[in-house]
Amino acid sequence: MTETAARIPRSIKPADWPQKDRAAWAAAHRRGTLLDDDGLAASWAVATTDIIGRGYGTFLAFLARTADLDPTASPADRLTRPRIEAYVTYLRERNHSSTIAGRILALIRAVAVMNPAADLAWLRRIYARLRRSATPARDDRARLVPAVALFDLARSLMRRAETEIDQQGRRRALWYRDGLLMAMLCVWAPRARNVAATAIGISIQRRGAAWWAAFGSEETKNKRPIEIPLPSGFTPWIHQYLEHYRPLLARCSPAPNAGDAFWISHTGKPLTGKEIGQRVSAVTKRELGRAINVHLFRKVIPTELAIHDPAHVGVAQPLLGHADYRTTQQAYNLGRALDAARQHHRLVQSIRAVSFSRMGQNLVAPAKIAALRSFPRKASR
Repeated sequence: MTETAARIPRSIKPADWPQKDRAAWAAAHRRGTLLDDDGLAASWAVATTDIIGRGYGTFLAFLARTADLDPTASPADRLTRPRIEAYVTYLRERNHSSTIAGRILALIRAVAVMNPAADLAWLRRIYARLRRSATPARDDRARLVPAVALFDLARSLMRRAETEIDQQGRRRALWYRDGLLMAMLCVWAPRARNVAATAIGISIQRRGAAWWAAFGSEETKNKRPIEIPLPSGFTPWIHQYLEHYRPLLARCSPAPNAGDAFWISHTGKPLTGKEIGQRVSAVTKRELGRAINVHLFRKVIPTELAIHDPAHVGVAQPLLGHADYRTTQQAYNLGRALDAARQHHRLVQSIRAVSFSRMGQNLVAPAKIAALRSFPRKASR
């Protein structure tokens, strides 16, 4: 690798793209007026824009590294079969198969909104082949934990905060916050950015005797509003957090930085989505010996439904905010596979138990005979 190539980042940020690319990207995200339509990417969530932009920036970085980045070319003109073949080869040296498929998909989606007239059918066929041959980067079956174990951990953390009164107030507040957070993830499992955006009186509301989670369409990934009542058992937990533990955390900041944020960090500032993910993984790793991230909580719900109540697994789709039931179906299939594996394990265990029992019965007689032979005989009269 040349010295110039070594200085090129893995993904070029949109602000550093060639002028034509920047203009096309901005036009795709522009909001229309009464006389003009929205750009094709105007409705994308911030996270979607970031992911697709990072994927397209990776392609531009590849072209720059290979001295093939023409700043005067349009996004669609850069997509040639030889370049894509070389790009896939480049990715295979650095990424997992599922990541490669994701990079090509991001490239397709970026160019589709920047140059809508581009013919991308051939590239979509390449993506389809890559996706079919891709394997998961991680096996979720080995990482999932039963929901009851996660909920028990959540309650134990809150109980620890309430009973270990000799501990520092901030430590107890963090225990209680983490417990309440994981309890909510067990019954609802929102996306990390929605967790971070939870605001008192806005996205978490008291309605009569119950608390509700409520997010507008502009706050969700699929642009559909979410309104979900939390179980009645959460009412005293949320009250205790808001009245006692959250104020303790808010006072950790010398300036009033908490605002209306529901989740507060140890420094008294609102928790970010990244910090929430790190915290949940760290706590589950410490307490359960296995790191469970926020996204895995979203897989636990439909998986448990598939195992224990398969007839109603469909309720997971609105609960998790899936726009497409196929996403829920993937978790259903995982749940049934896990249940089948557990049943097979129990069958093997029962067979082994019966085999050992029979083996023991067969060994009793020879053992008794050997013992009798070694026992001193009475002298014959």
